[in-house]
Amino acid sequence: MNSPSVIYCSVRKKWVERTPEEEVRQQIIKHLHIVCGAPLHLMSCEYPVHYLNHRADLVIHDRNGKPLILAEFKSPSVTIGNKTVEQLRRYNSTIMAPYLLMSNGIRTFFWKFNTTTLTYEFMKDIPAYEELL
Repeated sequence: MNSPSVIYCSVRKKWVERTPEEEVRQQIIKHLHIVCGAPLHLMSCEYPVHYLNHRADLVIHDRNGKPLILAEFKSPSVTIGNKTVEQLRRYNSTIMAPYLLMSNGIRTFFWKFNTTTLTYEFMKDIPAYEELL
């Protein structure tokens, strides 16, 4: 099934509709897996955000099954600004991942939650999966 209208998701192990947002998701999944060493079997796409009736684009779990990274993806035509970052933080108020990632395929942002100051600190790069544990 190699159609221009679909793209293969290595996390869900199936062909899904090709949208600009989905292309960004697959690009970042590939980076997280190949470059950062995040295991595919510890990734979940369309992760339910309880109480908000929404789904997070991607959650990467630690080896104990707890959310480690919460990621949201936007189409390259969408500017990442306060509104999109607030959506990510709102989702994380339920998921409670210590790391947040947001990308539109052009710009990618990665934050760590500081438990002392209760603030999100921007990180220049996405560290290796093992360093985040």
